[in-house]
Amino acid sequence: MLIANPTYLHADPDLKAILANQLALFCVSLPILNELPFVVSVIFILMMAVRILLLFFGVRKMATWQLVLMLALVVALVMLQVGSFVGLQGGMALLLLLGALKSYEGRTRRDWQVSALVQIFLLTGAVLFNQSMLVGAWVLVCLTLIAVALAILNELDPKTALKQSIIGFALTLLPMILLFITMPRKESPLWGIPQNPSNQSTTGISESMKPGSIGNLVQSNEPAFTATFSDNYRPRPQDLYWRVMVMIDRDETGEWHAARGMMDDASPARGNRPTQDVRYQIVIEDTKGRIPALDYPSRRQDTGILQELGDVLRVYSRQGVRGITLRANATDELTQKLDNAELRLYTRISDDNPQTKALAQALYQQAGGDTATFIQAAYQYFNKQKFVYTLKPPVLQSAAPTDEFLFQTKQGFCEHYADAFVTLMRSVGVPARVVTGYQGGEWNEQGGFWQIRSKDAHAWAEVWLPERNVWKRVDPTAAVSISRVDSGVDSALPAEEINELVSNLSAWSRFTSQSQIYWQRWVVNFDNAQQNSLFSLLGLGGASTFSSLLLLIIGSVPVLIPIIWWWRRSRKQDISPLADGFMLLKRRLLGNAFPNLAALGATELQAELEQSERLTPDLARLLQDFIALNYASNQPPSKHAAQAWYRRARKLSNKYRLKSEWAA
Repeated sequence: MLIANPTYLHADPDLKAILANQLALFCVSLPILNELPFVVSVIFILMMAVRILLLFFGVRKMATWQLVLMLALVVALVMLQVGSFVGLQGGMALLLLLGALKSYEGRTRRDWQVSALVQIFLLTGAVLFNQSMLVGAWVLVCLTLIAVALAILNELDPKTALKQSIIGFALTLLPMILLFITMPRKESPLWGIPQNPSNQSTTGISESMKPGSIGNLVQSNEPAFTATFSDNYRPRPQDLYWRVMVMIDRDETGEWHAARGMMDDASPARGNRPTQDVRYQIVIEDTKGRIPALDYPSRRQDTGILQELGDVLRVYSRQGVRGITLRANATDELTQKLDNAELRLYTRISDDNPQTKALAQALYQQAGGDTATFIQAAYQYFNKQKFVYTLKPPVLQSAAPTDEFLFQTKQGFCEHYADAFVTLMRSVGVPARVVTGYQGGEWNEQGGFWQIRSKDAHAWAEVWLPERNVWKRVDPTAAVSISRVDSGVDSALPAEEINELVSNLSAWSRFTSQSQIYWQRWVVNFDNAQQNSLFSLLGLGGASTFSSLLLLIIGSVPVLIPIIWWWRRSRKQDISPLADGFMLLKRRLLGNAFPNLAALGATELQAELEQSERLTPDLARLLQDFIALNYASNQPPSKHAAQAWYRRARKLSNKYRLKSEWAA
């Protein structure tokens, strides 16, 4: 039965084949639904549920006017929820809903084959959204389901279809890997489609900060990102300050808000001290495009990375798990000249904390009006006044929250200390700002990378020194708990609070983190540079046409071995030892020119041999055994007995081979 047969293609499939197709469509949609607007996802699920119900009620195809109406509603829904068909989100939302709509039109086998083709296109969209190792494995599962659904559509047994699909994928796995390695590469991998940043959502560090915001984040042990440094560079944990947001405005409630706008390219970001240019790659679950950057990010960044106010990085694209290569000047100072407008911006403060202002004035006078001395005095104030570093500080309820924290509770997390320190600075006209991000990380010895988790979220301060025109990083939390910066949050919190954190990672968690790093490095980010590195490692002298062909030829050997073995095994399974042995016996004893040789049976062969006086006792027993094996029982003969008879037939046919004029 040929799939290309028009009559076969226009026949109606059974319900089992349609349900298999719908199951494959649902599985394909799972990694996509999470990336689409909630309403679009709900409508898709409802469309599939209604379609299944209609199938059980015997409705195979909708009327044309109904399909046209549903199409118009689908188009309108995408426009209302996404705003455009252009771009990854709009295009995938439309394609997903059209895939569900196609099932309402499906009646013939050809219709459901087209539906399977749409599902393969949808899988491509899932990879554009997210290139994680989990999604890669799920794509293989979905491809297997699609292949099984197509096999069932063509009336194959489901178990046989599944077995053949798995064997087929296994045999093509190595050729696919070889093609992936040897195909010419661009300078950078082609993943993702640019999007409007307004359609993106926030993860991890928020664009605002208030007491408790980072403390809530720290209670999670979820991975935030990983970092791998080049040239065997391994920084100290206390030097790892990953800046994500710079907070400038503080409202009456004590909440800080992130800076907005682009940096002026005329004023380069560089440290005032001798610095080390550090190159590293981070792997992050990218949603809003905020990129944690090591202090201080260099202007030499990858294409598509924008540097905003406060030297924070953002990319306007959405790629799920992404890998980005960055550079940084390893320093705690940043040169930047401030104009009058910027000075007013960084010294603006509300009038709601009079005690804090009085303290700042007193410390400033003691410092003789010297900014650097005043900063040191404020830092020492936190160190000497018996402040407590805790994840569960008392709730600040007064109208002057900073006053309450500094003079009453004296218990807080990093955001409390950063807020209080910047307020002290601004109270005497010293420009200052709050920076939020991550501090430190966990070194993975086996993988050679840093794992940064939600519990590493942190807030610190930056103060501008007018004498030198530099931003100076100051971490007031270190004045209260130096172990937070040197050894991480687990060693800084009280024992009873550490027990509440999920600090003991399982072996599985470590394995998945390390696997994700290798997946990102050697699959998702496999570009021209990685290809050249791999070819050089294999001794092929870099990627070229010759080296690619050589690798394909060498790699084809282990590819062809299982294919040839499978072909020979399938061929052997098609051989019938009894039939082949009997035909061999007739040809050897009577010759190929004997009339109607193929139609000659065992009794006719025995009679012919008797007539020519060539029937020996061993030939007679051989023919009687042949008749018994074929006709004595309703069950087929055992494989062992059939092969044993074949060996006897081959031996006797050589012994009594005809040498007359009939022999060809």
